[in-house]
Amino acid sequence: MSDSQIESKEKNMTGLSRLSLILSAAAVIMLLAVLVYLCMTDNFELERSRSNADFTVVRDCKSREVKDADAPVGVHKEYTFTLQDTLETDTCLAFYTVHQYVEIYIDGQCVYQLRPSGKSFIKTIGSNWTMIPLYREDAGKEIRVNIIPVYRSFRSREVEFLVGSRLSICMDRLHKDYPQLLLSGMAIFVGIIFLCIAGYKLFHKCSDEGLASLGLFSVMIGLWRFTDMRFTPFLAPGKPVLMFYISVFMLMIGIVPLIKSTEERIHKSSSSILDWYCIAVALLCIVQLLLQVFGGIDLRENIIITHFMIAVGTVLLVGSMIFERIKYPGNEEDAVNPKAVILLAAGVLADIISFYIRKTSSGLLFSLLALLIYILFKGVHMLFSHVEKEKQLAEKERMLAENERRLAESRIETMISQIRPHFIYNTLGSIEQLCELQPETAAKLVHNFSRYLRGNFSELDNPAPIHLSQEIEHTKYYASIEQVRFPDIEIIFDLKASDFLIPALSVQPLVENSIKHGLMKLDKGGTVTISSFENDTHYYVSVKDNGVGFDTSILLDERKHIGLRNIRSRLESMCSGTLTVESAPGSGTTVFIMIPREVGK
Repeated sequence: MSDSQIESKEKNMTGLSRLSLILSAAAVIMLLAVLVYLCMTDNFELERSRSNADFTVVRDCKSREVKDADAPVGVHKEYTFTLQDTLETDTCLAFYTVHQYVEIYIDGQCVYQLRPSGKSFIKTIGSNWTMIPLYREDAGKEIRVNIIPVYRSFRSREVEFLVGSRLSICMDRLHKDYPQLLLSGMAIFVGIIFLCIAGYKLFHKCSDEGLASLGLFSVMIGLWRFTDMRFTPFLAPGKPVLMFYISVFMLMIGIVPLIKSTEERIHKSSSSILDWYCIAVALLCIVQLLLQVFGGIDLRENIIITHFMIAVGTVLLVGSMIFERIKYPGNEEDAVNPKAVILLAAGVLADIISFYIRKTSSGLLFSLLALLIYILFKGVHMLFSHVEKEKQLAEKERMLAENERRLAESRIETMISQIRPHFIYNTLGSIEQLCELQPETAAKLVHNFSRYLRGNFSELDNPAPIHLSQEIEHTKYYASIEQVRFPDIEIIFDLKASDFLIPALSVQPLVENSIKHGLMKLDKGGTVTISSFENDTHYYVSVKDNGVGFDTSILLDERKHIGLRNIRSRLESMCSGTLTVESAPGSGTTVFIMIPREVGK
């Protein structure tokens, strides 16, 4: 696959991810708009003719199903019982309904009605506690309660009538729902903590690595379970419809942030599949909301679609994690633990199955427990991973600073080592002699010497690599000076490649070493050859002389060979290059520099 095809594929994947986010955001905005509408409007009619008073226990109760053409499903359930002969003060009749309208009659007189107002797009009034005050004069009177189911699936649902003070019923329900209340509160609290940490990281321009999405998911599942338990209506007695739709909305769109929280830790191929799934969820959510608002099809009637999409998303998530482990085993450090994902999937699927067996979601904690374990496991993993990466980043910055310091010292040492007093004195002495005998040669020598000095001093202000052609030019200035002083030596340049980068003052010092330690120890003459060439993977520079040579074992002690040590260090740090020396007594010396093509370009 060509680079352009790879780039085009990556752009398509990025666009796909953005589309999934945009559609999900649109779905969330629509959800919020509906919730605000439900919060600001009255969604049911309530008629009362009694105020709060005492209540006691209702015992015998008879029920029968009555055909009712005006009821949503054509029937309603009629419950009748007689109050006991004596009633204490502060008595109350209480019962819990789910997607059911309510009518209460005392001796044939209607004292309570609960049904949608007819002014909005909803059919259901959600889940609600009905509490009817009873007076002392109601003792011995007949109570008739009509329970009208909104959906056929609730036609056979039985209603349990309770007696006791309002506070005692509330506390009894709190006790029964305490585990669900505690776990949902923990999920919301953990989600808020994760969102705050993610916000802090984003504020400091650091990647949150999916922590914001995970925090949002945690808050959403916490709200889902919190608004779905029987204790919740006590906290918002006037907003049962709002509580129901919050629960449904969290269920519909909540899986999207869960999937988004994994995208930075999986391969692009898996990520694109999950992006398409998020797009499908968002579009389905938007369509269902439009049907709810304009078509009169309740979200509760489509709950099976929501459950199906959750099941599909869970299977896709598990499949992606398993695929990642098999296809990319080297990515285990950043990947999500498949065991945690499988536990999450098992909890979600267990709740869905239990819902269709028990016909209610109340008290189902499998998914909440599994989700909370997954969130805590993954969140803690993200936090520890972040801390570890911060440590690695700090260590990397420290190493870079140390390398820069060493490079600066190396450049200064190299520059100073190249400007030795005896070389300056000898060159100036040669210029002095030539001024009287060969003034033109002296002028040329002054020019080359000044350019040589300028090249050395400029190294202090130029820490970046330079092209080989620049380094060769500096080397030629040095060579011209030495050839004036030693006319019998020969310096040959055989350059087949010069358009690549190399640290400054890396070739000239090697030529100087060849002359000083190789040729000067000969009786006369000698040759230094500077060559360069390239192949498919590397650039090469060699400095070869036919001098006296030496035993390369002496190079093991780099403290005595600062020049070579500095050149090797700068090659490694600036160009990922290497320097090798080949020599033997009596056979000359060759120094090789090798630089990777991708670095030298």
